[in-house]
Amino acid sequence: MPDFLKDNQATDKVQEPITQPADLDVQIEKSDIQIQSGYPGLLIDGTFWHWREKLTEPSIALRKIRDKVNKAINVFTSVLVLAAIAVSVLNIVLVEPALALEADFWFGTNFTMLSLWFAVLCLLFLFFRVQDKKMKQKKIPVLKGEKVNEVQTIPSLEATQKKVDIGLVMTKEAREAVENAYHVARKGGVAEVMPLHIFVGTLSSQPVATLFMRLGISFDQIKDAVRRRLTTYEKGNTVFGVKAQEIIAGAMRNSYLYKRPYLGTIEMFVEAYNADEFIQELLYSLEIEKKELENAAMWIRINEQLVDRYQEFRKAASLKPTSNMNRAYTAVATPFLDRVSQDLTKYAVYGRLPMLIGRDKEMNNILRAIEGGNKSVVLVGEPGVGKSAIIAGIAEKMVEESVPEILQDKRLVKISIPHIVSSEGGDGAQERLLAALQEIGRSGNIVTVIENIDQLVGRAGGVDLASVLSSELEKGYTFVIATTTPQGYTGVIERSVLGQKLEKIVLNEPERDDAIQVLESKIGGIENKNKVVFTYEAVAAIIDFSSRYMREAMLPEKAIVLAEEVANSVGRRGKQWARVSKEDVAGIISEKTNVPITQVGQEEGEKLLHLEDRMHERIIGQEEAVKAVAASLRRARVELRSQDRPIANFLFLGPTGVGKTELAKTTAEVYFGDENAMLRFDMSEYQDKASIARLIGGTGESGLLTEAVRQKPFALLLLDELEKAHSDILNLFLQVMDDGRLTDGSGRTIDFTNVILIATSNAGTQYIQDEVEKGSSLEQIKQYLMETELKTIYRPEFLNRFDGVMVFKPLSQEDVVAIAYLMIKKVEQRLEAKGIVFKASDEAVHDLAKKGYDPKYGARPLRRVIQETVDNSIAEFLLQGKVSRRDTLLLGPNGDIQVEKAAEL
Repeated sequence: MPDFLKDNQATDKVQEPITQPADLDVQIEKSDIQIQSGYPGLLIDGTFWHWREKLTEPSIALRKIRDKVNKAINVFTSVLVLAAIAVSVLNIVLVEPALALEADFWFGTNFTMLSLWFAVLCLLFLFFRVQDKKMKQKKIPVLKGEKVNEVQTIPSLEATQKKVDIGLVMTKEAREAVENAYHVARKGGVAEVMPLHIFVGTLSSQPVATLFMRLGISFDQIKDAVRRRLTTYEKGNTVFGVKAQEIIAGAMRNSYLYKRPYLGTIEMFVEAYNADEFIQELLYSLEIEKKELENAAMWIRINEQLVDRYQEFRKAASLKPTSNMNRAYTAVATPFLDRVSQDLTKYAVYGRLPMLIGRDKEMNNILRAIEGGNKSVVLVGEPGVGKSAIIAGIAEKMVEESVPEILQDKRLVKISIPHIVSSEGGDGAQERLLAALQEIGRSGNIVTVIENIDQLVGRAGGVDLASVLSSELEKGYTFVIATTTPQGYTGVIERSVLGQKLEKIVLNEPERDDAIQVLESKIGGIENKNKVVFTYEAVAAIIDFSSRYMREAMLPEKAIVLAEEVANSVGRRGKQWARVSKEDVAGIISEKTNVPITQVGQEEGEKLLHLEDRMHERIIGQEEAVKAVAASLRRARVELRSQDRPIANFLFLGPTGVGKTELAKTTAEVYFGDENAMLRFDMSEYQDKASIARLIGGTGESGLLTEAVRQKPFALLLLDELEKAHSDILNLFLQVMDDGRLTDGSGRTIDFTNVILIATSNAGTQYIQDEVEKGSSLEQIKQYLMETELKTIYRPEFLNRFDGVMVFKPLSQEDVVAIAYLMIKKVEQRLEAKGIVFKASDEAVHDLAKKGYDPKYGARPLRRVIQETVDNSIAEFLLQGKVSRRDTLLLGPNGDIQVEKAAEL
């Protein structure tokens, strides 16, 4: 079987289906089997829908001949129409141009008029045939309510009074898929058409070809396994039995559930997949899981639904007045209101509003609240969750008149607050609002929309416009559909006079699958604009990555924005209709966050496997701590960690100056690409309970910690001397380590899931030093500290939240020598940038290490010694002009520095 979607470089419109199904013809030996009997079907409103046709090769051939004959008749009739019109026009222009100006010519009997009338008759005949075909094509009933019956198999059709053939609601492609499945089964000598045959039969259809393209797979990847599987079925005289009819009935159920007018190949494909474990395992081997297939299939349904809904919407909209007048001609003109508002129903009539995808529950809640008590509502949700989209959906429903009676034959008008409060200080705002509301009252056919209604409260130079609106709402001549944010509602609306007039409807972020569907409905426009093609994997990645790494914004808006950015980036590569992959999405996110989330390549994989070596370039000793941190970073890089907690939580124990802070800086550099990607808090400054407000903010305020993480969510959070913090502050970090979030004083939830949390503590320092001198292992030291000294400072549940508690041992003389070499190397790098060579003898380095060694304070005295002995001397040389570019500085014992001047050029 030839490959389909060979290049996969075009949009849905240019995806070529596979040739089907010659390559899958199989021959097997014959034996007798039992065929299950019965009549599978679906009961809808008292009517039993089932497959009635008995498939045979002659019946299939007869249908194809009938289709070809009908097509030939239509083509021939169309040719006659065009020929007759052409003859009439040529005759008028070339033969009888003068006679055409006389009335008798048009009402008389002549060849030209006979040709025209013949063309009209042929055109009417053609129109009749098209309409007759449409009338014979039944539609699936529209789902009423939410309950759908399951497919059932009955032993006999005699007891069923009303029966309908499912074949009457099939698309042409679905009918051909059934016949293809029967053909494959019969060619293979199979006794019964199985789900795999129907699966294969659908592959020649455009929707399934598009589905494969969206999933990023080709038929060549599965055809060998499919061919082998087809040879395993029992032989016999092929029948379209119960198993195949169950697939058709199940596809009918899905079509009914998703409110599709006809049964298409996508539903048959999905039902065959659900019925056959082999197909499921086959696609699973290509990394296509059931949920992914369902969402990708929903993408195809949504695109079909958008087209169908638009056509039906335009038909229904033709009955909706586009002027300000209602059908009863009782409304009045609203000239001032028209200047300060937008008529959303008029926009909907002309198709200028986006169609609402999902949100059925929220829409029902809104309509129920309005219908129940003629009450105004306020939609409360964060920016970007889709409040405006729901209002657009209400406008469309009002145009279609598929709304409660209280909303029928009315206009949905959105008042612009900036237009109402137009002058500086809001002078005249009260009068403008009253004028608009009075026109609404006189018209009698207007429902008002006010977005960001919290902006009305306390505006206009001391005049509270909310009280004006509230008093007008009490009169009952209109009601309002308003929007606001959670902060706007709790801080303003709830405490104002409007709070009692508006019923609160909360809008949360859509669930993952709903967000995917919303994005799928927007992808077509983004693809056409940027000349790219999105795979389903890319769409799902946009939802997942934006949810994980763009916590400040809300779905679905942030996903749409990210999709546009990714499409623009891929489109600028120059190749038209390039495919957008998950890696493209990951690349954009990585650029934004400096967090490595693209697929691990071979080179990066090698670096991750040898992460300890890289970290030891900056850290001397401390093997246990380095190994634990490196292992944690490897797990995070391949996403083997909980997404609801920080990337890692570590507690570093040990004396001062042994490398705890240096390991934190190294971790920030390795994972976030910069050692400055670190938020550092000295917990000795937060020793009382009142310090909580400093960290998370008081009422209505942001805090130092929460604001720092909000502004820099991808960073290492270092908590120095954690043991000195107040116990209530430790409880805050218990929540951070457990849930990955904190709520600040202004009510915002701050995300900590992309933070590496490292706390340092000097607790048990003396014990650690003593035990190391005795030769005790670090594991024994840690175990003792966990059971004794640490318990007096931290609660057990707090300690258990750390992914690792690392004990840093005191530095030995050899460790300090190695650290001295590292510090001298940094001096070399700083001077190299100035064009000066710096060299230090081994004797000089050992001398520095000896002077800077202090078991109690670790490497910190060494840093001071190098500053006083080396850095100060070099600074004097530079200021005195004793050293310049190309010169060499030689460091000897006792801090003696010699200058070797470069050779003259």
